[in-house]
Parts: sequence; C-alpha cells; structure tokens
Amino acid sequence: EVFRSGCCFQRSRGKIFYFRPGHETFPVYHQPVIQRVLLNAIRWAAPVEAAPTITGLVKPLETI
Repeated sequence: EVFRSGCCFQRSRGKIFYFRPGHETFPVYHQPVIQRVLLNAIRWAAPVEAAPTITGLVKPLETI
C-alpha cells in the first residue's frame, strides 16, 4: 500500500506544509525529486516581509 501525499495551508500570516513521501525505512529522502519538493516547501513557507496585522483598538470595559 502506497499513500504519498502533500498539502499546503495558510492560516492568517502563517503557512503550513504537510508532506508524506513514504516510510522512513526506505531511502525516499535521498531521492532528488523528494529533496526538490522539500526545498520548494521551505522556500514557500519561509517568512516574508508583510504589513503588520491591523486589529481594532478597543477600549477596555473596566480599568485594571
């Protein structure tokens, strides 16, 4: 049974990459194609300069 998969998610300013190339007992991580996928994932998930997240400045309901 072979179930290789990968997917990407974006949550707000964060990026998630899930990859399942095969079982670690096989030398899949030494295959050039798998290494290319991992390198591309690292480049995609690397942080980039972005505008700061704007949130509403709400006054507190009571003082502390």
